[in-house]
Amino acid sequence: MLDFKQNYFDLFGLPEQFEIDESQLSSAFRELQAKYHPDRFVNASEQERRAALQATGFINEAHETLLSSRLRARYLLTLKGIDFDDEVDTTHDGAFLMRQMELREALEDVKNAHDPLARIDDLAQQISGEADALKDDFVEKMEQGKLACAKDAVLKMKFFERLCQESRRLTEELEDELF
Repeated sequence: MLDFKQNYFDLFGLPEQFEIDESQLSSAFRELQAKYHPDRFVNASEQERRAALQATGFINEAHETLLSSRLRARYLLTLKGIDFDDEVDTTHDGAFLMRQMELREALEDVKNAHDPLARIDDLAQQISGEADALKDDFVEKMEQGKLACAKDAVLKMKFFERLCQESRRLTEELEDELF
C-alpha cells in the first residue's frame, strides 16, 4: 500500500525543488490515481477500501500542493521545519502592503477606464510580473538558506494569488458585458 510518510516530491518521483516538471507531475498523478482509485477496490475488504480512499485523498492533496506554486513553496519550507499559522502569519513589509492597495484600487477603477479591457490586460501583466518576481525571490532566499525571508515571500505570494484571481474574474466580467 501507499507510504503516507513519504514527502509529496518522492510520491511523484520529482526532485525536491521549487521548479517542477508539470507534465511529469500529471503523468505520475494519473498513474497513482489509476492504481489506488477506490473503484478498483469495490470487491476488496472494508479495510482495503478505506485504505484506497485514504490513499486517493493523500494523492489528491499532494498533487494540489505541488501544482500550486505558492503551496509548493510553502510545502518546501515545511519540509525544512518552518511552520505556518494562517490565522497569524502575514507580511509586515509596509511598501509591499501599499503596493497591494494600489493594485487593488487600480482593479476597482478598471471599469472607469477609457478602454477597460486594455486596462485590465495591462494590470494583469503587471500583477503576473510581480508574482513571478516573488517566486524568483523565494527560490533565491531558499538557495541562500534565508528561510525566514523565503517564508515572507510565500506570505506575499498569497496576496498576489488573490490579485490574479480578481483580475481574471474582472476580465471575464468585462468580456461578458462587451461580447
